[in-house]
Amino acid sequence: MVHGPGLSVLLAISLAAAPGPATGVRCRIAVEGGPVMGGWAGGCRAGLADGLGAGRVRLKDGETGVLAGRARSGQGVSGIVLLDQGGFMLVAMVPEPASPMMDQAAATSERAFQNSFAGAAAAAEAHRLAGNAASARYYRQLRKQLIDGQPE
Repeated sequence: MVHGPGLSVLLAISLAAAPGPATGVRCRIAVEGGPVMGGWAGGCRAGLADGLGAGRVRLKDGETGVLAGRARSGQGVSGIVLLDQGGFMLVAMVPEPASPMMDQAAATSERAFQNSFAGAAAAAEAHRLAGNAASARYYRQLRKQLIDGQPE
C-alpha cells in the first residue's frame, strides 16, 4: 500500500494520460437500423441523442458518415448523413404530410436539409462550449458544405 504524496502524484499522472471525451457530450445515436454509436454533440437526454446535433453513425450496410440533423430517443429522425465514401443520404423517418399543393418528396428533403444545417450548428456550439475549437470548426465547415451541396 502506498502512503503520502506518492499516491496522489501517481494518480494525477494516470488521470492526465487518460483521454477524455472530445466534447464532454456522451450521447449515443443510431440511424436507420445501424448500430448505436457514441459521439453525438448536441441535444441529449438520458445519454441518448435527442434534439438537434451531429455525430458519427454507421448504417446497417456498414457505411459510415456524419449525421447532422434531429434525433429522438437515440435515433436519427431527420437530417443528412454525409457519407465517408462520398455522397450523402437523406434521413427522414417521418415524411412531410401529403397535400395537393406541395411536392411531398421535395418538402421532406427540404426539412431534412434544414435540420442538417441546424444540427451542424448545434454540434459546433456544443464543441465550442466544451473548448474543442477544432471540432467546432469542423462542424461549422460541415454546415457550409451541406448548404452548398443542397439540391435545388
